[in-house]
Amino acid sequence: MTEHSGEPVRPKRSKWFWVSVLVPVALVVLSASSWIVGYLSSTDDIQVGACYAVTTFGDVDEDPAKADCGSVEANAKAGAKTETGAACPEGEYDQLTVDKTFSSYKLCMMINAKQGDCLENFLADSVAYQKVPCSDPAKDAEVVKVVDGAASCDDTEATHLKGYSTPPSTVCVKSLK
Repeated sequence: MTEHSGEPVRPKRSKWFWVSVLVPVALVVLSASSWIVGYLSSTDDIQVGACYAVTTFGDVDEDPAKADCGSVEANAKAGAKTETGAACPEGEYDQLTVDKTFSSYKLCMMINAKQGDCLENFLADSVAYQKVPCSDPAKDAEVVKVVDGAASCDDTEATHLKGYSTPPSTVCVKSLK
């Protein structure tokens, strides 16, 4: 009891008591705030028609890197963007499914190349094709014709036709291997 009030003396709380209370509270606050920041900043800025430097097709966990369409790194162009389970528009699109914590979507990618460009990994399943100099021994394909709209590759040496409905275009490619 205290001398003046007649109440019993409360035992002092140890510093370990306060540490055991405050550390879990701090962890909960930090976790919640990082989730909120991630949710609010998950606005992807993928734009149809923009060019990207893609290293792999299939499932990835982050947005592809944007690139200037005229650069060597810009090997793919976004033809369409859909929900993860939806199909791409009609055509020979390479698919890139982006599965992030707060957003998931599928990109329907087109070859970003012009007539005379050479490619490496054109026939690979998941590794993305890359633009390479035509003198590079690793090249395995050459773009022989690019047309806005639907077209035929009959008048070329093309072995593969990549036709896209959105936006309408045709890329004729001659496989070298």
